[in-house]
Amino acid sequence: MTDAFILCRRCQLLSPLRTPGPWPEPDPDAAADLAAFRAAHEAHGIEGAERLDERGLTDLPLWDPMATRWFRVRAGADVLAVRSWRTSIDAARCYAIEPAGLPGVAACVEVDEALLRRALDRDFYPHAIRAAQLDGFVAVVREMLSPLDPDSVDTSFDDASLPDAEIGPFPTALRPVLLERCGTLFDSWELERLRGFVGAHANEDGALAVRVRRIVTPRAA
Repeated sequence: MTDAFILCRRCQLLSPLRTPGPWPEPDPDAAADLAAFRAAHEAHGIEGAERLDERGLTDLPLWDPMATRWFRVRAGADVLAVRSWRTSIDAARCYAIEPAGLPGVAACVEVDEALLRRALDRDFYPHAIRAAQLDGFVAVVREMLSPLDPDSVDTSFDDASLPDAEIGPFPTALRPVLLERCGTLFDSWELERLRGFVGAHANEDGALAVRVRRIVTPRAA
């Protein structure tokens, strides 16, 4: 990921300064793009800009070359929002100042409810778990996670299948609370079975793993 740029304030455009990578050969296309940018904007006055060390935003998974990305840079005393995109898979990525700033974000903490239902049903086999119990357990999990501040939730790795999502363990402090709140849904022997399920599935690779999602919201017209 590029961290250094040159900026033309008059045109509100940036060009990345490629930093050395693991391959010694220079990228001729990148060098040509940079030379063309300098030639087009040198007379306007150009300056350096450095990407801030903070999380950016994206509307598609980071591995997707067509993703639009937003982040902030520092140029002199100013902090500026930048939008990065490309018009086709073969086109070079474009960088421009975003005068309106970074887009809004709707953030949430959730679990994969379909996975959680299947895992709990499978864990109780050969005993049958009632549909009302499955619904109630999932509803309790949802109610407990929905008010959490996404920035306060510990995560372990990115979810590569979604634009801006991270996976982490079910919060440790909430595990006994979850079991307590399920006391009216399950019999005593079922609660012991449920306790084992929570212990086995509360880590980041389990069915109770939480997903922190940040969804870019469209600007008002």
